[in-house]
Amino acid sequence: MDPRLRGYYQGALADGACIVFKKSRLEPDRKLILIKQSRNLIGVVLVGLVLAACSPDAEIRQSPGISDEAILIGSSSALTGHASFLGSQYTLGSKVWFKEVNAAGGIHGRRIDFLTYDDAYEPGKTVANSRRLIAEDRVFMLFDYVGTPTSVQIIDMMHDENIPAFGFLTGAEMLRTPFRPNTFHVRASYYHEAEGAIAYFVDHLGFEKIAVMYQDDAFGLAVLAGVQLSMRKRGLEIIATDKFARGSLELDRPVDTISNSGADAVILVGTYSPLAKFIKGVHDAGHRPYFHTVSFVGSRAFGKAILEEGVNRSQFDRIIVTQVVPSPYSEDLEAVREYQAQLAKHFPEETPNFVSLEGYINARALTRILSETGRNLSRETMKQTIEGMSRMDIGIGMPLTFGLFDHSGLDDIFYSRLGENGLFTVFDLPSEEPSERAVAR
Repeated sequence: MDPRLRGYYQGALADGACIVFKKSRLEPDRKLILIKQSRNLIGVVLVGLVLAACSPDAEIRQSPGISDEAILIGSSSALTGHASFLGSQYTLGSKVWFKEVNAAGGIHGRRIDFLTYDDAYEPGKTVANSRRLIAEDRVFMLFDYVGTPTSVQIIDMMHDENIPAFGFLTGAEMLRTPFRPNTFHVRASYYHEAEGAIAYFVDHLGFEKIAVMYQDDAFGLAVLAGVQLSMRKRGLEIIATDKFARGSLELDRPVDTISNSGADAVILVGTYSPLAKFIKGVHDAGHRPYFHTVSFVGSRAFGKAILEEGVNRSQFDRIIVTQVVPSPYSEDLEAVREYQAQLAKHFPEETPNFVSLEGYINARALTRILSETGRNLSRETMKQTIEGMSRMDIGIGMPLTFGLFDHSGLDDIFYSRLGENGLFTVFDLPSEEPSERAVAR
């Protein structure tokens, strides 16, 4: 039996929870979901055993973090340190929506209490914070965790404590595969972002020489693996790679490696300050490739760092970031308009950005799920609700869909490029004829 299924059903039996099965929706543009669902057919026999052990009237176990007045959720994120923009903006976006919800009476009469601890993007602190949230604070669930090297450290803890975690600021595959029954994502994965980047550079621009410069940890390796898969799918190999230590600005060697490679485009993986410095170093070495990085960078902070490094503005349109949420400056989407107005109301000193919008979207999705679950709320009933949510519309122009073995709400990505004002703006793929390489394929 697939170990992903074994872990899921063993957890269900141990907790005495009844699993509710809902009809799956099959959409042609959701290929990853189809793959995941097809793999799970081998668990049918065990499913029957689980259902036989449950009855519709089975008692729901009381979960920590729930009182008559409140639902307590907890986060560990980078509120200080070299990734502080990410953690502070991510949780701030969620707080904007929670303030609105609480002012309107909460969820079935319960307010959302959001407890946040700082881990400074250091995995050891993430583990300590998470233990405190679970054992001492006794939160209902974990929420808004930031980063790959930090989040992967609590995978076993989530399983052992059977506590759900929702809305990670990371697209790392190891948080998704093998199947994690307590882990729920809103955003697309890094594999989706890597595929989007390679599709743009190779299929649309006709480039074949792609290099990667990455942060030497689980985050960097996660994106690197996605790039390798996308390149090999096209019969290509990465022409050069180099790496740097997390939190370091020692970039002389990777600058030399990539500058001498002759790469047409460079995939960057890291936080905003070292990536901005790297771009300036490559330009100073006389090389002018395209650059791309994934959404985790924090586009507003990245743009500001690029301006501070003095990168030549004539090269800004060659700096690309894939995003996992719509533009925070859009006026076309209901949720984005409300985000802009509510951010100005509750935090007038802040300005819209992709990271806080993602946190805001996480919070909107979570409260919708909690509302759908009803007053009889527990960890088990909430997980059942999430796994039965199909095409959930929260006003962002694309529905979120979860399933029994599909814990990722969105697969969509957006392309953005740097403007002369230091802000990244969303653009559509070129409408002109595809490259000669793409035609040949």
